[in-house]
Amino acid sequence: MRKRTKLSALKVTTNVCRLILALTFIFSGFVKANDPYGTVYKLGDYFSSVGVNMIPSFIMLIMAMALAFLEFTMGIYLFFGINRKKVSRLTLAFMILMTLVTIYIFIFNPVSDCGCFGDAIILTNGQTLAKNIVLLAAALLLKRYSKLQTEFIRDKFKWMISVLSMASILVFMAYCIYRLPLIDFRPFKIGTDLRANYESYSNPTNFEVKIVYEKDGKTLELAPEDDDPDSTWNYVETRRIIKNEKELETSNFYFYDADTEDDITEDIIYNEDCTLLLVIPDLRHADESCIDKINDIYEYAIDKGYPFYCLTGSVDPKAHEYWTDHTGAEYSYAIGDDRLLKTIVRGKPGLVLIYDGVIKKKWSNYNIPTSEELAKYKF
Repeated sequence: MRKRTKLSALKVTTNVCRLILALTFIFSGFVKANDPYGTVYKLGDYFSSVGVNMIPSFIMLIMAMALAFLEFTMGIYLFFGINRKKVSRLTLAFMILMTLVTIYIFIFNPVSDCGCFGDAIILTNGQTLAKNIVLLAAALLLKRYSKLQTEFIRDKFKWMISVLSMASILVFMAYCIYRLPLIDFRPFKIGTDLRANYESYSNPTNFEVKIVYEKDGKTLELAPEDDDPDSTWNYVETRRIIKNEKELETSNFYFYDADTEDDITEDIIYNEDCTLLLVIPDLRHADESCIDKINDIYEYAIDKGYPFYCLTGSVDPKAHEYWTDHTGAEYSYAIGDDRLLKTIVRGKPGLVLIYDGVIKKKWSNYNIPTSEELAKYKF
């Protein structure tokens, strides 16, 4: 009786661990599939931290899609109890690798968060390591007692679940690349009031100012109301520190005209009519196949009197010349933070429609609308 009770408890524990792993992998794979380019950017951060900066973007996209596919499929297999022994081994190997990676980022802090769950759930490096240690322990138990997993489906239906899960995640990823993420977890999703965000992080109650001085390798941070240090201290800079992490995500919403260097941020968000933003993080690596539609939309905006801004992270004037020469662009350029632009819209380029300071619509480079389609939007 005692042996049977112990076996029952072990079976329950094993299946609880299996379901925790399954649901974690399904969710992680889903959010990565929902935003493949977000994973690409995170992978780029990892590779840059070790000095690798020459991997082509399409290779990074394949890697991001493969990771989402693996996690989601592995989660489905775990959930239904398909190929229990092999999947348990794969799960353990995967968790060993991921735990080693998170130990590295916890110690050396190359990125602020691991990107495990995309932008849906942001974890600190310490939280990520703790999570992976728990999952690794669950994977070890699952590997040891793989035969105790309860199968939720008959053998004759397993192939159907395999095909459906693999096909669905691939189709879903393709859709999200073409049409942009189905669920937008970022701070600039459709419906975002840019004015409210701008006024919030511009409000002095949401940030604090620190004046930094230096002497003999030591730094001193003072508040504006503090007395200045003696003359032996050298002024370094004035820092504005955002108090709220959520506000920090949008605090770099700042753009200036590439020619005049005038701040155009408020021109964008305080226009009471339609405003069109063409977002191109890197002009030299942007998709030129949609340029005819873009030029058509630019002419449509001029005819309607709508402001049209090309926002880019490319500061070099030669990059502007390159894009103009290759596309016949007649619009000028405004400079913004590269990471911010990638956060606003996943596209190379992407198009954003703003009405009265609110984001109303976004398109990727694969589904840029025609001017006729754009004219159908009424607000």
